[in-house]
Amino acid sequence: MKCNAQLLLLFLLMFFRISYAQERAVGQDNIQVNFEVGDDKIYIHYFLKGDSEKEYEIKAVLRKNSDSNFELIPSQTTGDVGKGKFANKNATIVWTMNKQEEDMLTGEDFYFEIIAEEIQEASSWYWYLLGAAALGGGAATYLLLSKDKKDNTTTTAENIASPPGRP
Repeated sequence: MKCNAQLLLLFLLMFFRISYAQERAVGQDNIQVNFEVGDDKIYIHYFLKGDSEKEYEIKAVLRKNSDSNFELIPSQTTGDVGKGKFANKNATIVWTMNKQEEDMLTGEDFYFEIIAEEIQEASSWYWYLLGAAALGGGAATYLLLSKDKKDNTTTTAENIASPPGRP
């Protein structure tokens, strides 16, 4: 019976992942990127072609033409990065470099890749369905587990009370 409860929990977790986290990657053809270097900051300018009413998750990654394995994700960024409505506008990410990041920047063939994922909000009925499934799953789990406890007790002749005597 424990296996059934685990399968039910696995089903609920899979359903939640499918219904809630729906993000769609935006192709690099729809993003124009350039950057400029200032004091201890790098200004990453980008233009994302897309629906300006939709939210996107934006991340910046520094890459190197001569080394395809090189990838540096800036540690401290501000500006038009993270979740927000960044499409169809001139957006800027400001990266404040630390000493360790500065030491990694040798050479001149760097470029930035902007990773944009469109966030698709789940409909409210998903939440109601998820709540109902969670309540139903919790009730089923409780019943299955409590049934196991009842099955462990066996009834014998010693446990049954004798009927009352005749007058």
